[in-house]
Amino acid sequence: MEQKKGIIILMSAKFSFSIVQSSRALYIFRKLKEEFPDTYIIMQKNEDEQIGLGNLIQVKPIIPISGKFRLLKGMIFKLQMTLLSLWHIVSKRVDYVIIRGYDTILLYPFLKILNIKIYTDYHGKYKNELIQQDRHLRAFFVDHIERLSLYLADRIIVVSGGVIAQIEEYKDKCIYMPNGIDIDKINETDHTCSIKLPGNKRIIGFIGNWEQFMKIEDVCECVKYANNCVGVIIGMGYKADHIMDKYCDTENIIFTGRLQREDVYALIHKFDVCILPYDKDDKHSLYPDYFSSRKAKEYIAAGKPIIVSDVEGRESWLIENQNCLLYESGNPKDLAEKIDMLLNDEELYDKMCTNNRDLSKNFTWDAIIDQSGLIDDIRGTNM
Repeated sequence: MEQKKGIIILMSAKFSFSIVQSSRALYIFRKLKEEFPDTYIIMQKNEDEQIGLGNLIQVKPIIPISGKFRLLKGMIFKLQMTLLSLWHIVSKRVDYVIIRGYDTILLYPFLKILNIKIYTDYHGKYKNELIQQDRHLRAFFVDHIERLSLYLADRIIVVSGGVIAQIEEYKDKCIYMPNGIDIDKINETDHTCSIKLPGNKRIIGFIGNWEQFMKIEDVCECVKYANNCVGVIIGMGYKADHIMDKYCDTENIIFTGRLQREDVYALIHKFDVCILPYDKDDKHSLYPDYFSSRKAKEYIAAGKPIIVSDVEGRESWLIENQNCLLYESGNPKDLAEKIDMLLNDEELYDKMCTNNRDLSKNFTWDAIIDQSGLIDDIRGTNM
């Protein structure tokens, strides 16, 4: 059988295993390269992180994107990435391309003309996020671009059942591939936590980017009511400055900012309870099993019990009283009550720790990619 050649393209992410978008592409790339040695990946160059993988194509912006006129500089870089991607696609004579993001739309006509199979890694309707931010003009254009890209794609890689529900008309083209985790990396024991934590309090933790659908305020408020607890919130993101200013003087709240993943994993092992504070008012929360949060899988890989808000979009594999407790989204007093309940029930606590550690084995990247059928589809055996 002829060996397939492919390339993975991300225009809006630097090489990094610490960034969700980038790390997903890198893990998929690493697995595909084992099966198809002539597989390449192209992303923005990261001056701060070196990744020892072959077939990486790093692109340094002709004009640095930082400083003034970032939007214009970003558009110039997207054009640079598009032209360079096309050159590599043609010169390497690839059979398939995996792309993510509406900013790759200019590639589609050329890929169709060249008869190259298009896999779109799709994570839900971005227009919904833009509308909630009152960016209606941009949402209008993004919506039409995403509709066109889904129509032109040969296969659509989706991260959850809820995403499939958003694009029901294309369900026959969908390949289900949720986010995975690196269990060995999470459980390495040779890294010292760089953040000092109080030794006499229970640690309530949240990690990751503060996505728009996360209600970080629930975690900040709940420590006012939970007994002998401190909330540790890792990362930055949506309304971060506002939230940090609001709670900077609140007792028992620690904001760490963004950390390298080794520091994050060291901190997870210090947590007593991990929180998934999905926002019931976010549109994504209305789709059952919409969320495929990497942080949820990192929590269970570390053997931590989880308390998750009771929205429809929460992960369907988190079973109440087996892997998690549910609290009412937007009700920090209820969250505090569930924290106290869990910390005071040793049998339930230990059961969740064991169940979650076992459950995490289903979410290694190798297992997820193998089960998705992507490799067989690239080979053509599923067509």
